[in-house]
Formats: sequence, structure tokens, C-alpha cells
Amino acid sequence: MQSRMSASVVALLAALLISRSLCLAPIEAVGAKLYDSETGEQFYIRGIAYSVVDGPDYDALNNPAQCKLDAALMETLGVNTVRVYTVGSDNPHDECMKYFDDAEIYVLIDLTTPKTGFNRAEPEWTMDMFTSFTKTLDAFAKYGNLLAVMVGNEVINDERSSVLAPYIKAAIRDIKAYRDGQGYRNIPVGYSAADVNSVRLDTQNYLACGSNISNHADFFSMNRYSWCGDSTFTMSGYSEMYDEAEDYPVPIFLSESGCNNIGDSRFGDQEAILGPQMNDRYSGAVLYEWKEERNEYGVVSYEFSTSAFSYTGTGTPPAYTPTPISPDFYNLQSHWNTLTPTGTPSSDYTPTYMEVSCPTSIGAWSVRQAATLPTIDNLVITTKPAASSSIAAGISSAQIVAASSSPTAVPNTSSGISSLSTGAKAAIGVGIAVPLVVVVLAVVAFFLWRRRRRNKEAAAADKGPEYSEVTQNSQGGGVTEFFKPEVEGNPVAQLHADDARHELGSQAVYQMGDQESEPAELEATNRPQELSNGPSVRRPSRDNRP
Repeated sequence: MQSRMSASVVALLAALLISRSLCLAPIEAVGAKLYDSETGEQFYIRGIAYSVVDGPDYDALNNPAQCKLDAALMETLGVNTVRVYTVGSDNPHDECMKYFDDAEIYVLIDLTTPKTGFNRAEPEWTMDMFTSFTKTLDAFAKYGNLLAVMVGNEVINDERSSVLAPYIKAAIRDIKAYRDGQGYRNIPVGYSAADVNSVRLDTQNYLACGSNISNHADFFSMNRYSWCGDSTFTMSGYSEMYDEAEDYPVPIFLSESGCNNIGDSRFGDQEAILGPQMNDRYSGAVLYEWKEERNEYGVVSYEFSTSAFSYTGTGTPPAYTPTPISPDFYNLQSHWNTLTPTGTPSSDYTPTYMEVSCPTSIGAWSVRQAATLPTIDNLVITTKPAASSSIAAGISSAQIVAASSSPTAVPNTSSGISSLSTGAKAAIGVGIAVPLVVVVLAVVAFFLWRRRRRNKEAAAADKGPEYSEVTQNSQGGGVTEFFKPEVEGNPVAQLHADDARHELGSQAVYQMGDQESEPAELEATNRPQELSNGPSVRRPSRDNRP
């Protein structure tokens, strides 16, 4: 009898340990660095921008068969992060997130959608935007391999559009408050900036300036294409970029980088970003991009059928086998195989916070230092009642998939071994179980203790829209007034829709309410970026970059 109980204990503990091994530990932003929340190892992004099929209705994380094929190949390439520009908050994502989890790949998600984002022609932060952003956060907060979320992409892309900075910062503030109110783990919330010399540094500093850290971005990232061919650390402007990150209080990384030259020189910047020249201040980079487009930045190709280009968002999209492009795929693989920075263990790192001064409204920057952040009328964010939460515990994607196909709930990982039978615990206590049991028990207990310690104050019930506590106006609509931050002159009035438009291929205009306009975070210039230290370079033509 005792032997059978001992065998049961071994099986149960082994299952727990295996289940735990399938779950990537959440990544935390600590000071200016990213850390594995369990091992304490510093985390560096070796990422790639991920999409397969063109079109605003395509959710790359809602095609399990495709995710399985791509994740497996990405693992051989050395990818540990994918950036996904658009997801549908109502779509199922468990299987895709599991495939990426199995391949030890984290997911970086943009909260904006083709129909919900910042508009340069009419800057505002609205209830509709807040609701859309938080729905996406709700949909992904349960996944341990959710790396971070971004509230915007290249919203500020010239001097006049710097007027949108307070709206971006307000979005970061409110999404962080919602995250904390829901009892989610500290999922980093940040922004992806355009590489525009005249306002890049001001944007970087503005999103981390001031004494109220609840308004600060948890990280800052930028899209930069200045290193290509035979460029160097200095010619590319990376040396300047590195200098500008000195004493920056939150993690900083490249959310897009790339080159479409042929040959090994395409990925020369990886040596700098992940090597000793920059890895003490930068947390890695996301390369643009996975799939080959007309702009020739991709590292894999697909043999598409005609139906791939007419996907309307209904039904299951087809899956295609990715084929590595030679020599690009293998050159990148070789680069990453030799770049394995270890950084500083969390046990040896003590963040030193130096308050960043807000930029002055002199020259290119439009926002005054004393400008107040916009608020949404009638928006109330309250805290959920404390309760046991699989989200706060960071359960694995594998567990989520298993739970979705069974009426039984996901096991509460914070319950420890108290759920074992009395006989089983007694068998362990008197030493009937083999030494392996003791070892496995100690390991499991250690992980459970660490998880309880991190989440004892953040534990909350499973998410649900009924807890959002968002109060709309008396007419049942969204916001009726929007606060306009104080700026030099009146740049808001000078922002016209025609001036704000840039090439977006077939996705030039989207319908937003009663007005036809283009979300600004989807806008990006196609002109070469000016560099103070080097030549201009050609950026992607945005065939599939939302």
C-alpha cells in the first residue's frame, strides 16, 4: 500500500515538475534591465517581427498550425522573442502561445489595432481606445511568455506630431493602473518610437521623466534602420544611441532594426547590440522581419496559394511551410549562435534611479515641461478583490490549453503539496519514498515558494470585463471632452489629415467612427531617416508592417 502511495507521489511530483518546465518564467523590468523572474538571469531580446499573411484582419497568433511550423523553425534560428503588430482580443490564442512557449519564445504585442489607435490629425486618448487596449491586455495577461505590451508604434514621426506625447504617456499610465488593479503581474508597458533625430531623444526622455513613476513607461524601444552594409558603430549612429541611454532608468531596446543588403553584412548591428559595446545599456533588438516581402527584409519564404491574400478574418486561415532564405537565415543563425551575453545577475544588480528631466519646449519639441497629462472623463479603475489567480501565478500555456478542453479548473499552483493525501505525506515523512522523491519535492517546493512570494499581493481572480469598473457618460457613450495638453503655439490646429498621411499600401485608410481617418500609430514615413553621424538608409516599404 505504502509502495503504491510512494509511486503516486513520485508520479504527481514529476508531473508538476514537467509542467513547470513547459512554462517560460515571466520577464520582469527591474531598473534599466530585463530579468528572468525565476533564475535571476538578465534577459536579452533576440527577436523578429512576425506576420505571415497580409491584411488588417489577420491575427498571427490565431493560426495554430502556422504557429507550430514557424515556432519550430524560429527555435533553430535562435529567436527568443517575436513581435506581433495586431491581434484580435476575441480570438483564441492558447495554442499559438503554447507553441511559442514550447520553443522558449516570448511574445511582444502591440495593443493598437487598425481601427483603434492614436490619430495625428486629432490627438486624443479616449474611452474606446482604453477599452480596446485593455481587452487585448486581458486576453494575454494569463500567458507567462507574454514579454510586454506597447501602446503605440511610431506615433510621433516628425516635429509637429510631438504634440501627441502626453496622450501616449497618459495611455501608459492608465494601462499600468488597469494592469495593477486587475491583479496581473507587472507586465511591462511601453512604447515603440520612430527614429527621427529631431525628436527621438526628447521622446525617450519624456516617457520616463518626472517624479511620478506611475506615469513612466516600463521600457522604451525604437525602430532604427541606420546600420547596413559596411556601416560601423560610429557611422550608424549607434554610438550616439548608446551614449543617450546612459543612466536611463528603464530598459531600452530596438523594437525594429534591419538591413536588406545581401550577405553576412545584413546583421552587423547584432554584434554591437548584443555584444560588449552596448549590452550593458541595451536589452537586445527585434529584427525586421520574418517573412520575405517585396522590400526583401525577410529570412523565410512561403509558397502561398491565392486564398492567403484574400483572408477576411473568418474561419481558419491556411498554414504554409516556412522555407529558410539562403544565405540570410543561416548568416543570422551564425551571428546569434556566437552572441550569448550573460549580463548582470539580479542578485548583483542594485538599480540606481536618477530622475530624468522633461524636455523643454524649445525647437522641435512641442510639449511644455509643466503640461498636464490628459484624462478620460468618467474613467474609474478600481482594484479587484484579492483571490487566488492563475494569471497572477503565471501558469504555463500548456496548462491553459489542457484546462480549456476540460471542465475542471487549472490546478492552483499556490496550494503547494497540501493537496496530497495524508498517507502520501506520511510515506514521504518516514522516508519510504526513494531519494528521488525528496529531490523532486524540494525543487517543486522551491518554485512554489518563490511564486507565492512574488504574487501574494498581486493574486486576483480570473480576469473578466465585469471588473473593469469603467463608467461611461450618461448617454452610454465614450468621452465627451478631451483635455488638450499645453503646447507652444497651437500645433494641434496645424496638424491636418492630408499632412499626416504616408504610404501604407493597400491599408491607406480605415474607418473610425463617423470619420474616415488613419490611425497615427500605423503611419510611418517612407523617407530615409536623417543621421547626424552617417548616411541615410532605405527603410522598409511597409508592405506588411502595420
